[in-house]
Amino acid sequence: MTLAYTADDFDADRHVSPDDALARLKEGNRVYVEALDHERDLSPARIQELFERGQQPFATVVTCSDSRVVPEHLFMAGLGELFVIRVAGNVVGPLEAASVAYACAHLHTRLLLVLGHTHCGAIKAALSGERGAVAPLTERIASAIGAVDDPYEASVLNTRAALADLRRCPEIAALEEASELSLRGAIYHTHCGVVDFLE
Repeated sequence: MTLAYTADDFDADRHVSPDDALARLKEGNRVYVEALDHERDLSPARIQELFERGQQPFATVVTCSDSRVVPEHLFMAGLGELFVIRVAGNVVGPLEAASVAYACAHLHTRLLLVLGHTHCGAIKAALSGERGAVAPLTERIASAIGAVDDPYEASVLNTRAALADLRRCPEIAALEEASELSLRGAIYHTHCGVVDFLE
């Protein structure tokens, strides 16, 4: 069955509160983990609607490039619902911060989620001191995790560091200070599909 989007449905995504956006992500992950049927609209009609009206995602997600970590699937989101920035190790540099600022300021997403994950190759490389071509990545992660050697704790610290980096962007900080944006962190468990939202 194809979901039919009306103008009201489409415009509603832009006005989702941070709490409602987080609830949608949590419910989507519950459906994903329980492997329940879920109808995401990937239809030609939805593609045309997004082309004609533009995107109005309800959340921005910064996550790792790992092929197992696909926010649209983990949260059972359809086309046009999430603005996703993917980079190995979910690290935040100037380009990632600029992408987030664009999504939050121009597309008016009110929830910004940094999503780390377990069994992350970038975290493992940083923990093992790998350098060479990946040094810009591993050095940034190593700085975030300090002397921690537990991979899960390292993923949490790395996610929190990305949030701190995003808060250093004046546009993002201003949106958060004005209560127009909520920043959250989470960890995806690659062995079971569950997303733990960090406090």
